[in-house]
Amino acid sequence: MLPTGVERLDRALGGGLPRGRIVELVGPLSSGRTAFLLQVLAAATLRGEQTALIDPANTFDAAAAAAAAVALERVLWVRPGRRLDAFRAAELVLGAGGFGVVALDLTGLRIGSETRSRALWPRLSLRAERSGTVLLALGERREAGTFAALVLGLRRAAPGWVGGAGAPLLLERLEVRIDILRSKVGLSDGAESPRDGLSGSVAGPVRWAGGSPGRKHGRDAA
Repeated sequence: MLPTGVERLDRALGGGLPRGRIVELVGPLSSGRTAFLLQVLAAATLRGEQTALIDPANTFDAAAAAAAAVALERVLWVRPGRRLDAFRAAELVLGAGGFGVVALDLTGLRIGSETRSRALWPRLSLRAERSGTVLLALGERREAGTFAALVLGLRRAAPGWVGGAGAPLLLERLEVRIDILRSKVGLSDGAESPRDGLSGSVAGPVRWAGGSPGRKHGRDAA
């Protein structure tokens, strides 16, 4: 298992994200996906593990990652230009081995043809299994289907604001609700895994107050 550093989630998952498997992290824009990704990278690099981020949209903010305690010297940042190139890059990095987690950020990328997508996920699943690496796929919707051993759904709960009454309104923290939408791995506390396709919470939702790397003014907080 790869601990995420979110204690309640790790406890519900029996230790963290399953190694050698595909884990999907899904949610709308501003749901906390990026904050959770940085949390996972920080937890992994703190333990001395090598990580990789496949970032075709080139949105990775190194300064924010460093502020979130990510050890940047342990992050391989790959910026392919297209969606298909991103899948190929993920396959190559997984094949190289030696990574605790490889993140594949598909945010904002149009899903390819159904036939092509069906061929990509099983290859990545096999690569992840052989290397013992967590493949963390991020996006607005589920794509990996039955090849995902774990699907986490994120949505923003309550932001924590400070200021007001004449002072600037600042975002101090962002509370995120994490639901286990699908799991093919053991869950703690006797929780049952849902059938594929069911949307719901397993072992109860996890609320996580993801810290903001830097306080933001209200207009910039989304």
